[in-house]
Amino acid sequence: MSSNFSFVKDDMLRENLDIAFNHLLDLIPLSESTTYGPLAKSSFRKTVIIYTASIIEGLLLYLLRQKCTEDDLTIYKWELAKHHELYKVSETHYIIAGDYEKRPEKFKFEKLNLGNISKFLNDRSFISTELYNKVDKVRLLRNEQHLGTHKEIKDYTKTDLEFVFSVAKDVKQLFS
Repeated sequence: MSSNFSFVKDDMLRENLDIAFNHLLDLIPLSESTTYGPLAKSSFRKTVIIYTASIIEGLLLYLLRQKCTEDDLTIYKWELAKHHELYKVSETHYIIAGDYEKRPEKFKFEKLNLGNISKFLNDRSFISTELYNKVDKVRLLRNEQHLGTHKEIKDYTKTDLEFVFSVAKDVKQLFS
C-alpha cells in the first residue's frame, strides 16, 4: 500500500501519519451518515478535526526539524544567580543582591505543541502569516476537545471539516 506521505523520510512519522489518515477515511462517512443523529455526527467530526490537526502538527514538526536544529531554537533567559539576602522585609519579601546570568533553556522538539511549532515556523518565515493564522484556527478547534471548558454543546459542522482539510492540504503543499 502506498503512503499519502511518501515525501516524509522518517519511517515512523510516515507510518503514524498514514494510520491517522486511514482512520479519517473511516470516520468521514460516519460524520455524514443518516444512521446517526446530529450529536453523534458532530462527535465524529470532532474526532476528525483532532486527527487532522495531529497530521498538520506532525507535518509542521517535520518541516521544523528539516529547517532547524535544537540549537537553532534555543532560547536564552536571564536568571538570578549567586544571590544573597540583604534585608528581610517580611516572611514573603526580601531585599537581595545578586548577579543576572544569561542561560540557555534546553529546547526539546518532543515538548512542542501545534501553537509553538507554527509560531517558530512563522517567526522564521518558513510559513506565511496567512498559513500561520489558518493553523492557529485549527489549533483552537482542536483545543475545544477539553470538555471541562465548554459552556454549551459545540456543534462541529461539515464546514469545520472542509476548513481543517483545506489547511492540511496547504501544509502538505509545503513539501511539493
